Amino acid sequence: GAEALVRWHTPAGEIIYPAEFLDVLEKTGFLYKLDKFIWIEAAKILEKWQNEGIDYYIAVNVSPKDFYYLDIYKIFTDLKKHFNFAPEKLKLEITETVLMHDLEMHRKIIDRLRLEGFLVEMDDFGSGYSSLNLLKEVDVNILKIDMAFLQKTANKERGEKILQVVNEMAKKLNIETVVEGVENLEQAEFLRKTGFDVLQGYLYSKPLSVDEFEKTYCEGI
Repeated sequence: GAEALVRWHTPAGEIIYPAEFLDVLEKTGFLYKLDKFIWIEAAKILEKWQNEGIDYYIAVNVSPKDFYYLDIYKIFTDLKKHFNFAPEKLKLEITETVLMHDLEMHRKIIDRLRLEGFLVEMDDFGSGYSSLNLLKEVDVNILKIDMAFLQKTANKERGEKILQVVNEMAKKLNIETVVEGVENLEQAEFLRKTGFDVLQGYLYSKPLSVDEFEKTYCEGI
């Protein structure tokens, strides 16, 4: 599968990365429009893949303000109606910060989306301050572990032990685990031995255009 990312291609052929323009969209209140555009594009790609017999998923990000500017439930259920794809192939990545505010409202929306067949990921797990409490209150399908645990520090062993415990906890809760930010074979080997379900990072692939992704991973399927 893949995660949908955004890049701005200028008429001059320059590629501008999100760090340079997302703040502007955030401040002007237009970020939700970009998010909705990406969700629609992801649905179109999933329909194309399903028609071609390609059994991949796409994960998309849902930002905090999307819940206030948009009818999240209606948009995703409409996408399911208008495009021919299995809803579990469109994974919804929701950060802890989304859930920290108006928990009851967000939980109801998430529960309804899961009933429609969508898979919900708690993104950047471990980066906030209320992860365990949120995990207790909100049913999610997937736990996406924050890459900070893999960064080189003097506390490498402690980080690895925390990862082991998080993975054991997720398994007991029947939650799939994803670790992002995997950059070398040593990290990958440790995570595989620990029992994580999915690994993601530059070790496997840097961000690609849709065409490059399909040529690399879809041809011959």
